[in-house]
Amino acid sequence: MKNKEKIYAFIHYCIDDMYETDFFGICMQMAFYFLLAFFPMIIFLINFIGQVMASFQGYLFAFLKSFLPDLSYNYVQMVLNQLQNTHFHNQLLLIIITFCFASMAARAIMIGINQNYGNIERRNLFHVWILAFVFTLLFAVSLVLVIVIYIIMNDMTENILIRIGLTRFSVAITQVFTFVFAFVVTILAFDCIYVLAPAKSLTIRQGLPGAIFMTLALNIALRIFVFFVNHSTKYTMLYGNLGGFFALLVGIFFICFIFNFGSKINYYVEIFNIQFSKRNKIQSIE
Repeated sequence: MKNKEKIYAFIHYCIDDMYETDFFGICMQMAFYFLLAFFPMIIFLINFIGQVMASFQGYLFAFLKSFLPDLSYNYVQMVLNQLQNTHFHNQLLLIIITFCFASMAARAIMIGINQNYGNIERRNLFHVWILAFVFTLLFAVSLVLVIVIYIIMNDMTENILIRIGLTRFSVAITQVFTFVFAFVVTILAFDCIYVLAPAKSLTIRQGLPGAIFMTLALNIALRIFVFFVNHSTKYTMLYGNLGGFFALLVGIFFICFIFNFGSKINYYVEIFNIQFSKRNKIQSIE
């Protein structure tokens, strides 16, 4: 009974805390800036990383296809083709627009995480925007690393594993190694953001619970969302040609919700550890 009461109390505390910190409002704000940064960032990666690796664009679209519903993937592909053909021939302008919107999205992340901890942003504006720029680079580098390791593992499959007679296991080995590498890189990237974003000193260990939750929940939730949208015609019926856009917007909101809730988990774990240490001190005194 005591355990049930503690669970109910914790659930009520979470609900009240989310209401007081305007959790869903912050998630919507983050989703708006993420959407603004989405297309410029993809075009930036294609134009610059694609010049170094010819196959990068194909792998990037394959990556997007695995995490986006068919409606959204087709919409994204259409918009990217139009933008590439018309607006972004000026490379300097592309860089400025990309990092401007991406830094705004990173700034929204910092506001949301500080809100979760109940912190007031006391860092100067230059420091805040430098951190936002670092988060933008961190995201881009993490995505590039995952795709690069996928390309390397495919080359290894073709040139090494098949030649030594491991044809049957080559695909499985590639998928497992790529998944593990992507999992580790993603956790480290999210951990860095959860540690650096709040206006308070945190350790890598304190950001780890939320980073692990974010990585696992993101993979599971997005795949469920993709399955649901792909097997439903409601988006097309309700929004017509804009169904892909609204499905993309909902998907980005889910990402922001999970990301923000990962910060909440770090905050709740921190509170639990403080209460646990206080209880141990009281028991030791008694």
